Amino acid sequence: MTQNTCSPGISVQTAPEAGHGASPGALPEPSALRCADAARMRGEPLAASAVRYSRFLLLEAPGPWGTSPLEGRHLEEGVARRLASAAAASDTHVLLIRRAGRHPSPAPGAGARLMAWALVDTSPGIERVRWGTWHDPAELLGLDLTAALTSADSATGPQRLALVCTNGKRDQCCAVRGRPVAAAIAAAGWDTWECSHLGGHRFAATIMLLPTGDMFGWLDPESASEILRRFDAGQLVLSNYRGRCGQPAEVQAALHIAAVRLGDYRRGAVQVSSLRHLPAGAGTGWPEGFADAGDSWEVEVTHRPHSSQETAYRITLTRCRLAPTYLSCADDKPKAETRYEAVAFARIR
Repeated sequence: MTQNTCSPGISVQTAPEAGHGASPGALPEPSALRCADAARMRGEPLAASAVRYSRFLLLEAPGPWGTSPLEGRHLEEGVARRLASAAAASDTHVLLIRRAGRHPSPAPGAGARLMAWALVDTSPGIERVRWGTWHDPAELLGLDLTAALTSADSATGPQRLALVCTNGKRDQCCAVRGRPVAAAIAAAGWDTWECSHLGGHRFAATIMLLPTGDMFGWLDPESASEILRRFDAGQLVLSNYRGRCGQPAEVQAALHIAAVRLGDYRRGAVQVSSLRHLPAGAGTGWPEGFADAGDSWEVEVTHRPHSSQETAYRITLTRCRLAPTYLSCADDKPKAETRYEAVAFARIR
């Protein structure tokens, strides 16, 4: 399968200083250019940007959303506060979900009709969704967010979900780009939901596939449909692949680099067997612009080609901080993101 796997370049733009007029090469004001367009123009790295969570609580909430899932708009303030505390204690990320289409405000009393909830664990070897329904928001406080998911949960509801971020209150790019994508893939055989913030506004439209937790970005209706088709065929479209949620960014980066170097885009063809943080100073002699003060890792991966013996490789990764820029349409000041790059890639056995 042919892929566009060109490494994105490092942004060389810098933010204008407060109180000074714009100068050649200065960043535009946040309102001058949508964050998703700006990110593509400067070659923002998309790989290794999947969220750190592996467990999720999905709550159906059809009306308009705010900037935070548990800000009290759909749940009574006390319930929202207690649910947020339980989610934080169990390292569970809460997402609001709703079906694609128009979303009128719910009638007074968020439990006017039965709505869905789902507890998801994307951890390798688990990858399940437990479904239920709620009427009164207080019922959600009875959910055990630490509960292990078992094979019995597979019978509680769909186990093949596509979540599309359309949280326009958080970032306009997500709504403008996400809604057409949600509408397009709703007919692709996946149980499709719009959802609240998935992280990475500038990669809109973004999706997360459950229960595996694979994330993709910079999608339009056509590319999203193709990505789902390839995914069902056991392949990843690396040019749009953000990584798998729950994995450290260094692991995501190493898997992406290895897939590109080896030319193998099959899901699961490359696995990480070890990750070691290198001590400060280990990167002496690396390319200019990359830090060596504790910002490097040694990662071992295994690759199993079609009907062939497993081969192991060692990758040395380094991390650099990109020039500060506006990462969201709502940003009022520039922020810095990071990029990973391989400085060594060698077969070890």
